[in-house]
Amino acid sequence: MFAAVVGAVLAVAGASKLLDMESWRRDARAQAVWPFVANVLPFVEILIGAALVALPPSPATLGAATALLLVFTVFLAVSIAAGSTVPCACFGAVRRRPPGWRDVVRNLALMSMLVASASLAG
Repeated sequence: MFAAVVGAVLAVAGASKLLDMESWRRDARAQAVWPFVANVLPFVEILIGAALVALPPSPATLGAATALLLVFTVFLAVSIAAGSTVPCACFGAVRRRPPGWRDVVRNLALMSMLVASASLAG
């Protein structure tokens, strides 16, 4: 169940980016995200999210989701420490605010849910 919740969050985040790719690409560019990553990321989020929702949790899927969230969390923490005012764009154009520590806490909570899923599955 925890994995499915994280999967839903990732899928919504990816879909939100796809719904307004122009804004997502602009924000990603302002954050110095490589264009290739900006173009591929929404699909990766949706793919991993759908796998977590539709399939039994596997070590590969749980690991991929955890790694993705870890990269996001480090990126957010560095942005916050640098005083970035560029919108986070974590959920596409839905949220137009700079990254904050609540985003880091959210990601840590999501990662803890993945760890719980792994321990329950194993």
